[in-house]
Amino acid sequence: MLVIGNVKCLHCGFEDGRWVGQKGAHLTIGGLRGRQLGEGEDPSTLIHCSRCEGPVFLDDASLVMNSYRIRRIRRLREQIAALDSHRAA
Repeated sequence: MLVIGNVKCLHCGFEDGRWVGQKGAHLTIGGLRGRQLGEGEDPSTLIHCSRCEGPVFLDDASLVMNSYRIRRIRRLREQIAALDSHRAA
């Protein structure tokens, strides 16, 4: 399950950008949106505040739901309901 939220510094409160990644995963540079990786920068490096180098947290986190996934879930539910009604008949 994917989550999205604002990366915010615990020390100075600076917002470093938006992060998208797996629920419960570490906040890494590779998950930041709208930021290009520098040359030689490892995407698995943990994020620190770009202003004060302090620790960061994910603020206003919410689930990412895309329309493809929702359509697929609806289609599967319809198929299960059709199978149940066929078995009951």
